[in-house]
Amino acid sequence: MPMELRAKLERQGYHLFGKRGAYKACQWQKKSLLHGDACYKEKFYGIESHRCVQMTPVVDKCTQSCRFCWRVTPEDISVSWDQVHVSTDDVVPVDELMNAVLMANIRSLGGYNPDAGADVPMKKYLEAREPRHVAISLAGEPTLYPYISELIDEISDRNMTSFLVTNGTRPDILRKMSEPTQLYVTLAAPNEKTYRRLCQPGVRGGWQNVLESQESLQSLDCRTVNRLTMVAGQNMQDPRAYSELIMRGEPDFVEVKGYMFLGSSRHRLGRNNAPSHREIRAFSKKLTDLTGYYLVDEQTESRVVLLSQNRHIKKLQLD
Repeated sequence: MPMELRAKLERQGYHLFGKRGAYKACQWQKKSLLHGDACYKEKFYGIESHRCVQMTPVVDKCTQSCRFCWRVTPEDISVSWDQVHVSTDDVVPVDELMNAVLMANIRSLGGYNPDAGADVPMKKYLEAREPRHVAISLAGEPTLYPYISELIDEISDRNMTSFLVTNGTRPDILRKMSEPTQLYVTLAAPNEKTYRRLCQPGVRGGWQNVLESQESLQSLDCRTVNRLTMVAGQNMQDPRAYSELIMRGEPDFVEVKGYMFLGSSRHRLGRNNAPSHREIRAFSKKLTDLTGYYLVDEQTESRVVLLSQNRHIKKLQLD
């Protein structure tokens, strides 16, 4: 990892492990502890926000340089590095990585200890120190991690659920890796032309790989989701094409989520590219008409609408 990137990530509050592992405390964990607020993952699926950690095994690696992504790309700091190749010698082993993530979570909770005067319920504080869910989605493309199956298995062995978010450019890995509790495949374009312009793939055949990953969803046993990242003026058109992509995979859920003007994306896009929740809901309604999915939930603050194959969603629970 370039020194310039490492320094910028540390200034942004990332905890870095080895050459490219990373953790960052989620704002929703803090909101849940201080105010009792919940992120849309809790609202939609039953994940407790204060017991969720977000991490990545490869913070500096991705097969795309999406214009709407908050992560730091080479153009953002005028430093180039290999973004798509990962060696087994360059990554943190699975058990060491998870131990580091959980320790970083405890460190980040230091200011929320009721014994030190924080206005936080003691029960929630103690629960937050023992998370039950891992979101493998902070930054980077997680399927580039050589031990992604072992990581998913390790999370399960520690009695935690896992959400893994992928851009779909590595269908070969999706077909053979251990399945997480819930798998996301991002759809950020209705066609290849828009995809190449907005997602800027760094690998050959990116769009065809996305299509292949989408088709593989039907063969998986885990819960599956398409996340449509909607950027006003960029990819928020042709709902029929999106609906055709969705029906290729028939995921359990579709999240239609508005781009947020955050992080490094602010140097590439403008505030006008962040759609309103009303626009997200209107686009979602078009998708329901075309796919037969039900519009079952939404969260205005996150500008996200949930579509589901079934009217009723089974919440995730651990024994």
